[in-house]
Amino acid sequence: MIRTLLTSPRLLVSSLALGGLLAACGGGEAPSSPGDGAAPEGGAAAGGEEDAAEPEGAGEAAAAAAAAVEIPMVTYAWDPAAGDPAVSAEDGGPGFTGEGWDTNLTFPAIGSAEAVKGGRMRRYMPDWPATLRQYGKDWNTSINYMVADLCYESLLMVHPSTLEYTPRLATHWRISEDKSTYTYRINPAARFSDGSEVTAEDVVASWRLRVDPKTLDPSGNATYGKLNEPVARSKYIVEVTCNQPNWRNFLYFSGMTVFPASEVAIPGDEYLDTYQNSYVACTGPYEVPLDTIQTGTKLEIHRREDWWAKDNPAYTGMYNIGVYEYEVVLDPTLAFEKVKKGELDYFLVPRAQWWAEDVAKIEAVERGLLVPRKFFTDAPVGTSGIAINTRRAPLDDLRMRKALQALYDRDTFIDKLYYNEYAPLDSYYQGGTYQNPGNQRLEFDPYLADDLLDEMGFTERDGEGYRLKPDGSRLKFDLTYSSKFSESSLTIYQENCKEAGIQLELSFQTPAARWQTMRAKNYDLTSTAWGALVFPNPETSFGGHLADIEDNNNVTSLKNARVDELCRAYDAEYDVKKRIELVREIDGLVYAEMPYVLGWYNPAQRMLFWNKFSMPAWGAFRTADYDALHYVWWVDPAKEKALELARADGSATMDGGSRENRYWQLVR
Repeated sequence: MIRTLLTSPRLLVSSLALGGLLAACGGGEAPSSPGDGAAPEGGAAAGGEEDAAEPEGAGEAAAAAAAAVEIPMVTYAWDPAAGDPAVSAEDGGPGFTGEGWDTNLTFPAIGSAEAVKGGRMRRYMPDWPATLRQYGKDWNTSINYMVADLCYESLLMVHPSTLEYTPRLATHWRISEDKSTYTYRINPAARFSDGSEVTAEDVVASWRLRVDPKTLDPSGNATYGKLNEPVARSKYIVEVTCNQPNWRNFLYFSGMTVFPASEVAIPGDEYLDTYQNSYVACTGPYEVPLDTIQTGTKLEIHRREDWWAKDNPAYTGMYNIGVYEYEVVLDPTLAFEKVKKGELDYFLVPRAQWWAEDVAKIEAVERGLLVPRKFFTDAPVGTSGIAINTRRAPLDDLRMRKALQALYDRDTFIDKLYYNEYAPLDSYYQGGTYQNPGNQRLEFDPYLADDLLDEMGFTERDGEGYRLKPDGSRLKFDLTYSSKFSESSLTIYQENCKEAGIQLELSFQTPAARWQTMRAKNYDLTSTAWGALVFPNPETSFGGHLADIEDNNNVTSLKNARVDELCRAYDAEYDVKKRIELVREIDGLVYAEMPYVLGWYNPAQRMLFWNKFSMPAWGAFRTADYDALHYVWWVDPAKEKALELARADGSATMDGGSRENRYWQLVR
């Protein structure tokens, strides 16, 4: 997702901060990753109901065609004469030259110069979020990340293709030789939506909010707590020093969304209450008008005509859609029906069966009015499966966790239920440079499960065949889930466990309720999925210091002293190759601890959208997932008119284009 450069559990990349880079999402039953994050609306980037196997290589002709598409360069424009005349050039005011500072003003375009502004995209969210707040307890949800991406900005962003820092609210920056001090020069042109200037004091207040324990966000508190309180050196220059060595400190502080001090310079608990269902002023290209919020039902995200950077060439072809309309649709099956009827415009197809059997039979698809397309980007693969609460006996015993994994027949699920669209996960950092190559595939093995359960002493069974604990009660676990798509595989899993003598009680919860019970660690087992980060942050998901407290991403309460030691070494290591080796070791250790019954993954985004949208030749930015593919799309007036006419004429057809976009795969 194109997230703003950073938010505690995710790798942000600013509204185009490509959240996929810095941030993850978590908690839904579709893609997110115990590598760090929160969950999407019902889709599959990591796993949930399903996730796809690695695609076959494309032909030489297709690769050549992709390579022939030239992405132009763009430049971030800034005015050296801008600013408060009372501020000296040395302090970042008029006449500031940037000499002695770092910047990166020219880089590959993310969007297309052919894009036009306006139009509407109708989407759905699977439940109303517990809060609309942009930080604090329970804010870590898909719709809130979308608002963060589109409405708020950070000091810098990470470019999704080059992974280099580029300007956002700040034009220039410096890192001290000992890498302990970071200094930023804010663009004097930057404005909040209420018209006020963005200043260094706003950055300071935004940091203070992040570390306030009264916000009830311990992961965020810990992330930003590695930095001392920032200092406003002038109106436009802010400086921060590290109190712990950590290469990610620069990443996270640079990616921290900036809020107005006039609104957030209050105690954290007051902030939670005041903005429970509202927003502070924003700096980004969009805003959520309060009169569009229908609590529990819908909200709209509107493009701002008064965005301070709307004419900056750096954002050519980005932020094109005029209005994003989100409505709550609790049942993804109903959402599928609504997209077929034209009541929704954009839909991630979360079921392999729908993609394999149903989509092609839709009349609108046959006529080219409704477009099915797979996008193969370089979005990091997340993790899906069943989280295990290791604080509860006998789940605290590795043998029990091994038994639960051994009863999870992934190959059968993928073959019989999911049309071989997916591949089993063998890592918590699947498919990339951070995956431990020594991880051995965890196979279905009911005999191993029986041996482990016998070894643990669960040898006696009752009249229904369930194993008994020493106190005479059944060996029983509750398994919560929030996706109806999970029911087929979970029901089979329930039967496999019954054969082994374990009673599983399947309990459906709404996505918001399941997310809250998981974060409160008030569960036995829960079916979940997590998004991934381009730059992993293993501490937030596996750090032992988070194991015994609530509201963080270490939902399994994993504790491993060596993992903690490696996380500290990773944070202090500036050498990229050494960091890769550290994460690989972490991956191997966590994999061996089995805090999750691992599921499967899908590297492609299976999308269904009405044929009124155009997009760059490359389809989307390099690290986009389904939530962010459309950040560079636009409503094409000619297509929209043709679609309107075709829907009125039952015999009319349109060109639906290719069923796949493999641009980023082909130009690797």
